[in-house]
Amino acid sequence: MFDRLRDAHTELRSAMTAIDLEVIDAAGARELVALADDVRRSGDALRTIAVGRVDYVGAWKGEGAKNISEWLAAETNCAQYEAQSVVVLANQLQHLPTTQAALLSGALSNTQAVEVARGAIVAPNTESQLLNLAKHVTVRDLRDATARVIAGATDEAARHKRIHNSRFLKSWRDPDGAFIIKGRMTVANGALVMAALKPIQDEIFRSARKSGAHERPEAYAADALMALCEKANNPSPAARASATKATRPNAVINIRVDLNALKRGHTENGAICEIAGVGPVPVATATEYLGEAFLKLLIVDGVDIKTVAHMGRHIPAPLRTAVGERDRVCQVPTCDMTIGLEIDHIKPFSEGGAASFENLVRLCKRHHLQKTHDGYRLVRREREARERDDEEAGAWEWRRPPSLRDTG
Repeated sequence: MFDRLRDAHTELRSAMTAIDLEVIDAAGARELVALADDVRRSGDALRTIAVGRVDYVGAWKGEGAKNISEWLAAETNCAQYEAQSVVVLANQLQHLPTTQAALLSGALSNTQAVEVARGAIVAPNTESQLLNLAKHVTVRDLRDATARVIAGATDEAARHKRIHNSRFLKSWRDPDGAFIIKGRMTVANGALVMAALKPIQDEIFRSARKSGAHERPEAYAADALMALCEKANNPSPAARASATKATRPNAVINIRVDLNALKRGHTENGAICEIAGVGPVPVATATEYLGEAFLKLLIVDGVDIKTVAHMGRHIPAPLRTAVGERDRVCQVPTCDMTIGLEIDHIKPFSEGGAASFENLVRLCKRHHLQKTHDGYRLVRREREARERDDEEAGAWEWRRPPSLRDTG
């Protein structure tokens, strides 16, 4: 068994060193990336399964490490946090043979396997559903689905209290001298933080775009935090004069909650109560914030937002809110842009497309321009999920113009 793996590894190394990058064209370069990713996924899967066996038989003991994570970090020269993640997944997969088989076959990446395992360990009956979902959606969407599974399978109040009790905010300097911040808090408190930063982040993004500058969303978020701190540390004369007056935060938080859960005061049987773009929260926590911030409450079983439409270009406020809650990231597959998103008609308004829930989608600036001017199309992918009533698997497909499909 090991001889086959060693021979395959030797052959792989030989094939890699024989590659002449100078003669590879655009299509070949893309194919090379895909092949390299397949190799990486296979290696990650094999390492994870092997770590599970090392832990089961205690092979790491006697090597001077205090635990298997420390042993793995030293053995493979990886970061401690990466080693800990691999060990957790390896232990979970011992109880999830179907997920383990999917990982080894290449059907799942390690990142996808982590999300499937997180949910399936808590609710074993959801393993097949999460595995099917992983075939169609981005990792972000899979993570959101897993969070809902965990929220539905655990006591929401106890989970919320446990997270609150473990809250922290740490800071340190890394070897380069950079200042690093790391924090942990409840989803509700995290939503308040992000809601305070988002308007500033969006404004910084718009200013940067006008000037032709392009940076990562994380960089704009850091700039937004600095702007917020500068405003707090150097308030305007008007702000100082009104400092003693009670003011309401300007944060806007979108909460999605099932009507029955709202009436009961808690979720059960897979009901939803979550802050859009952040994660599940207890119903009691959601209602607490009614007096703390301005909430756009999207009641799932209330007025059907899908029936709201407008034949003009104007998009009604409830519909705009619903589309924003549904499309928290750019809807082009693999695009994770969350700031500066623009609402677009799937079927163009000029061709009779209505301003309806089904015909509106949020895209980032780049993909919006490509769709409007360069002939790209966003098409809903045909899915077997309709047969299993899996609404989350309705992923989009981003199609190039016909003239670009073969030219790259």
